[in-house]
Parts: sequence; C-alpha cells; structure tokens
Amino acid sequence: MKAVIYHSVSKNQRCRNIAKDIDGDHFEIKGTKKYISFVPLQMVVYGFKTVASSRIKLVELNIDFDKYDEITLVCPVWADRVNAFVRQFLQNNKFKNKKITIIGSCDGGYNKYFDSFTKYIDDSNEIVEKIIYVKGIQE
Repeated sequence: MKAVIYHSVSKNQRCRNIAKDIDGDHFEIKGTKKYISFVPLQMVVYGFKTVASSRIKLVELNIDFDKYDEITLVCPVWADRVNAFVRQFLQNNKFKNKKITIIGSCDGGYNKYFDSFTKYIDDSNEIVEKIIYVKGIQE
C-alpha cells in the first residue's frame, strides 16, 4: 500500500492537485496556525522558517507507517529545499524500510531540493523516484 503525504499552501494548490492524482491513502500536512494568505509575506515568512530550520507546530496525522511499503512525499520547493512543514513532519515521524518517491513543485530553482531530504529520511529507506513540476508542468 502507498501513503501519499503532501503539503500545499499556494492559492493554486499545485501540490494538493498533484497528490490527488496519485493512487493511495492521502494525508495532508498542516500547521496548527492559520496560513498567511498574502503571497509576498508568505514567501518571506515561510522561506525564512525553511532556511533557518525553525520548528513548526503541525496537526498530528497519526499515520500507521507499518501499513505502507511505499511513501510519496509531495511538497513545494522553498528556498531550493524541502519546505519547513515537510521537514518538521519528517523530523517528527520516523519510518524505515520504505520505497520513497519525492515530488516537488516550484516556479524554478530546485537544484538542491532532492538532496535536502537526505538528512531527514532514514538510510534504510530507498528513494526510488524524484519528480519535479515547474509551474505545474512535470520536467
């Protein structure tokens, strides 16, 4: 079975739309605080939290990882890396011996994105696929 875990805050909900097209059980990572809706401020605040590795309080998902042999992570690229919400999720939720697919969505600038996951995903997992969507189009 596959768990599709995603985070999406953009007005277009690109990551949510990408995730919903993937078969599996879907789980949305959400913060406990209301999201900033003004895009320029959103970019500054969430970009800073990503770069500064700030802790984020998340709504608990209670995923039984033993049920899944595959995990797909779908999230926006922020500051060329895994965003603060997904990073916090991975720090809070350790899983082992899974096949992992990482999917990112951005407007450009993702050279370090996939590498930024390595310190948050246990070495027993196998990253089987890395996919990037730039402005909603898969490259």
